[in-house]
Amino acid sequence: MSGAARTVVVPMPHMGVSVEEGTVVEWLAAVGDSVTAEQPLCAIATDKVDTEVVAPADGVLSKILVEVDEDVAVGAPLAELAVGADAAAVLEATSGSGGGSPDPTPPAEAAASENGDGAARGVPEEPSPAPTPLPGVGLAERAAAGRDEFGRFDPVRAAKALLSSIPRPSDGTKLASPIARRMAQAHGVDLGLVEGTGLRGRIRKTDVEAALGAAQAGAAATAEAGAQATPASAAPEPERLPAGYEGVPHEVSRTTRVRRVIAEHMVRSRQTAAHMTTEVDVDLTALTAARAEINETRTGAGEPKVSYLPFLTRVACSALAEHPRLNSTFLGDRTVLWQTVNLGVAVDTEDGLLVPVVRGCEKLDVGQIGAAIADLAARARSRKLTPDDLAGGTFTLSNPGSVGAVAAPAIINQPQVAVLGAPAIQRRAWVLSDDSGDERIEIRPILRLAVTFDHRAVDGADATRFAVALKERLELWGPRDYA
Repeated sequence: MSGAARTVVVPMPHMGVSVEEGTVVEWLAAVGDSVTAEQPLCAIATDKVDTEVVAPADGVLSKILVEVDEDVAVGAPLAELAVGADAAAVLEATSGSGGGSPDPTPPAEAAASENGDGAARGVPEEPSPAPTPLPGVGLAERAAAGRDEFGRFDPVRAAKALLSSIPRPSDGTKLASPIARRMAQAHGVDLGLVEGTGLRGRIRKTDVEAALGAAQAGAAATAEAGAQATPASAAPEPERLPAGYEGVPHEVSRTTRVRRVIAEHMVRSRQTAAHMTTEVDVDLTALTAARAEINETRTGAGEPKVSYLPFLTRVACSALAEHPRLNSTFLGDRTVLWQTVNLGVAVDTEDGLLVPVVRGCEKLDVGQIGAAIADLAARARSRKLTPDDLAGGTFTLSNPGSVGAVAAPAIINQPQVAVLGAPAIQRRAWVLSDDSGDERIEIRPILRLAVTFDHRAVDGADATRFAVALKERLELWGPRDYA
């Protein structure tokens, strides 16, 4: 490795499509500290998960760009690292030559990076490793074009660019960053009266500060005008209620940040996708018998039993291989067909609905899928998920049957194009026919599967063929189909 020092930018990582920014809650290293690759640099709080940002390489922390309690957008620079054999010496020399945070990047090199030349004009080239991406340079332009730091197509960025063009909800729902919410609570600011300047009207720290400044200026103007002070015994301003409900007994429950994000995501999905649902009734008699036999074998081997959910997941992966448009992302002028099934599983938690992802699900057997789902669900409920656990889903399975639902149309998890809803299995009268055409009625375990899809990307006939493929595979399941 060359002794020349260079600068690597540490960006705010992507944490799923619906997470647009976070708040720095703590720096775990200081300017001038030597750090190693994968060493935690700072802690970030977002609307869905809390995580640590790690160093991308060995080096010295040369500059902190976002202070504690400040908001930062996904992809924006958090800090800079001086890397290379002489990084520490360069940092020490730069620190001693002037005030402020040191910047080991020469101006010419920074300008060349901005221009995309890869080397400074007029500056001799020195041997160095492969170029390190600078996520903060030209980020908005690349995101708008659906491109990453290297100019390659990035479906997550493309989806975010598409979603950012959608009008914000008109139902009065407002989003706010964690620091903005804490500041508003500390100063008694009603966020419902604050105009957010973030993406889709998200309220940021600066918006609350502006509201505080306006309120203080108004109070000062009122005092100077000799306005009459409010008596100390005056009653507090009542909660804002819908018209006509003023006299109805009630209790106010403040909306959590997770619930606000879920609300925004659901409304955005409805405004984005052309939702349609097709349903099929599935006779699970064969699968029930096969599952009992498989679980008997697993119990004898000291392994946990598997529920019906991993079987549905395995069948969905198999059917998606034949119907790839259901495992895609629709971007208007093009459709991205994913070549792996990263299956999101909706998990009901005390904080709200989370959808962690089983990656490469098509490569797993029923037992492995069951173990992966159990692990994700446990970590979701104990708030131990990482950002990677929530990112990159290509198809989602919703299981409202676990709490007793008998029908399961769902809202599509953007930027996906389909979601499979699985309600409760019901014992129902079922009409059967033999080879001679004679009919009889038996009581069978029946599951009504619901495939909700984006009609912009998938035709109804294609979605129905996918649903029928699920039905056929489940009804013909045997112990040999365990894998």
